Amino acid sequence: METLLDLYPALAAYKIALVCLAVASLIALIQSFLSAPLAFVNEEQIPGEPLKHNHSKLSFRALRTYGNTVENLPAFGFALLMAVVAGAAAATVNLLAVAYVIFRLAFWAVYYSGVGKVAGGPRTLMYVGGLLSNIALAVLAIYALI
Repeated sequence: METLLDLYPALAAYKIALVCLAVASLIALIQSFLSAPLAFVNEEQIPGEPLKHNHSKLSFRALRTYGNTVENLPAFGFALLMAVVAGAAAATVNLLAVAYVIFRLAFWAVYYSGVGKVAGGPRTLMYVGGLLSNIALAVLAIYALI
């Protein structure tokens, strides 16, 4: 069976970026799966209710990390797909996609571990790194379209 990459060889140049999109989606799915044992099994959090506690509790951090991932994934996905559709420089698209995924994985690890300050620490730096990667990807897509 032929894939889009087979039918449109120009897409092959974006294979790394497309893998990054799949990895980012997988991160969200894994975090969704982890929310139950990390937040609900011990009854620290109740589904459908506002979050209880603060950053000192893993249950709070797990749900906040998942929410943040779900909020950021669509912007990354659309920016990446628009960059590919617009034919933006593949090497740059791939680099930005890899940077985004690395920053998001680091954000996840730092937030789950509870390392650093709640604001302005390593978690914030990882978030901003991912955000800037995504902004650059969106700007690259717009530039390629105009």
